[in-house]
Amino acid sequence: MSTPEWINLFLSVITTLVAILALFQSIQQIRLSNKQHLFDKRVEYYIIAKDFISLYENNQLLLITESNQPVLEVDYLFTWMTNNAYLEDIADITDHLSEEPYHKIFLKRLETIRSISTKIRFVFNGKASHYLSNFVHCYQELLMEMYKYQIIIKHMHEHTDRFKSTLEEAQKACNEAEHRTDLQHAITNLTHAYDVLKQNNTEKNIERQIKLSDCLLMGKKH
Repeated sequence: MSTPEWINLFLSVITTLVAILALFQSIQQIRLSNKQHLFDKRVEYYIIAKDFISLYENNQLLLITESNQPVLEVDYLFTWMTNNAYLEDIADITDHLSEEPYHKIFLKRLETIRSISTKIRFVFNGKASHYLSNFVHCYQELLMEMYKYQIIIKHMHEHTDRFKSTLEEAQKACNEAEHRTDLQHAITNLTHAYDVLKQNNTEKNIERQIKLSDCLLMGKKH
């Protein structure tokens, strides 16, 4: 005996409704997952940036250098500017210049920081994202310039040992003044990025965005 057409139609409608409901639930789950991912990334990147801000604040007086004198203590400065858990794997690079695997680890860490500075612009909103992104970018630029300048200092020491030259002669031979200018430019850029960040209450703005994304996420969960 054949099934009445209305039953077949009813079953077809039920099947369609179940499929639509499943699709709706899947979309909701994807949205929730995306919001969770966004929240996680916001927290992750902000913690890293916040640590950089703290390092700068704790050591900014050490970054004041005389424009006409070589920065012989740049390795000391580098150690303090990398004095946290996130940067501990590159903190001793100035003792192992151009050596592997130290050099490779250093370059990878700076590339990661550059990537984070770019991603900050996408996970946060408004001008605050640009201010925070720029500070992180300037921070990694300073670390690179410190590393490069330490190589110059090493070459100067080698020059004085090899040729029994004076410090001034070693400076000229290694073109130290030009590299010192690059270092001081990086310090100036970081200082300016920090000042802009503070003047615009960037940290509070970023924290509000994180709290808002957390509230939206919790609202969806409940």
